[in-house]
Amino acid sequence: MSLSARATLKKAFVVLGAVLLVLYLFVSRSLWFPDLERQVKTGRDRLSKDIDLSHAQIITWKIKGDDWRYTGECRVALILDRISDVPSKAYQKESMALKIKMDAYAVTCEPTSKGTTIEGIRAPRLIRNWYFLTDSPLSPDARIWESWGEKVELGLCGVQRYPWEDTFIVLEIVRPDPVLAKANPKLEVGGDYDYAVFEHITPLRIFRDSVLLLLGLCVLGLAYVAIKQI
Repeated sequence: MSLSARATLKKAFVVLGAVLLVLYLFVSRSLWFPDLERQVKTGRDRLSKDIDLSHAQIITWKIKGDDWRYTGECRVALILDRISDVPSKAYQKESMALKIKMDAYAVTCEPTSKGTTIEGIRAPRLIRNWYFLTDSPLSPDARIWESWGEKVELGLCGVQRYPWEDTFIVLEIVRPDPVLAKANPKLEVGGDYDYAVFEHITPLRIFRDSVLLLLGLCVLGLAYVAIKQI
């Protein structure tokens, strides 16, 4: 083999090695902070349903197993728009007129030999523990989460969700609130995640991408120097 052919072959190996290393760095991007990225994905995977708070009623929200793939502990909240027609006092638990009771259950879906599913047993799914102490979440003694911003998010309950079942979230309006009915009220359900993750994920992503970009440039620079010396 001639010297020029050997030089060409060496250059090809250097280029191939550099390309493979850059591809590896690109693929490894998804391996940084996998738990935090999973939390972000969970936090954004939500379902919502418009409701009417102007009169007493029982609202049953059916979430089919195929409608939402999330399984595990999930949280249900009341979402209200902050609008000028509604005084700020009306959003506060201590002074709002609205009184509700929460419940949740599931009906299992059993697959058949024909490829269809049939309804099975009914099981309670409302979580009652040290945090979710009551089924009246807007009462003054209910100490669960609230979030205030452009919208007001008032925590209602926790629900356990398992595969192969339909979830039913039941909201009973014991005392309606015509004032909050103007605030575009919605029920929202989302997975259990750390709310602080959204504060930390952006700088961590910038750090990750900066490191990977620097390493990629170093690989390309070393490959360029190696080719020049061949």
